[in-house]
Amino acid sequence: MADMFGANLEKVFESINSTIRLAAEFGAPEQQDISTYSKLAEKLVAIEVKYNTHKKALQESSNEVTLDEFDRRYQSNTTTSKTNVKQLKRYKDFIGQAKMFLKADQEGGPSGDDDLQVEDTICDIDPITKRPLEIPVRNKKCNHVYEKRSIEELIRNNPRTRCPVMGCAANEYVSLGDLQEDKMLQHKLRLQRQNEQEM
Repeated sequence: MADMFGANLEKVFESINSTIRLAAEFGAPEQQDISTYSKLAEKLVAIEVKYNTHKKALQESSNEVTLDEFDRRYQSNTTTSKTNVKQLKRYKDFIGQAKMFLKADQEGGPSGDDDLQVEDTICDIDPITKRPLEIPVRNKKCNHVYEKRSIEELIRNNPRTRCPVMGCAANEYVSLGDLQEDKMLQHKLRLQRQNEQEM
């Protein structure tokens, strides 16, 4: 049941990422407002933190013999100080991706919010080969991007491959079905490289 909740939470993040991409491409200006998505991300990450806290507390309490001991241990593991969600990597990664698609700075979005400040340049290096991306594919489970050929070769050589990005929280193995070609990023990379050549 707990794993199902975690998987469903992951699907919610994926759905919001898809919504952001569609909003960036086809949406009206109010649908491209990053603050809407940042509030939603803040709530979702807070839910995820709470879920992970309770999951860990259950695991640590499961060895207790009596119900009182279980309850005491569970309560002590769930009473934690409030986490500043905006400082967590999950939130920052989500906002970084959203901002990349919505171009918040160029569209007159919130530029004074320190939590939403992200570099304007797009990371164009494949984390596997350390070479420039040509055909970027996005992992639907963690949202990281790789070069299509390199990740496919990695999966062929080792079907038990996890996301090769250092520090990635995704525990599941990467499968070809998790990968989606990112045409929008490919287009942005092409434009970025053209701009760099003109300078």
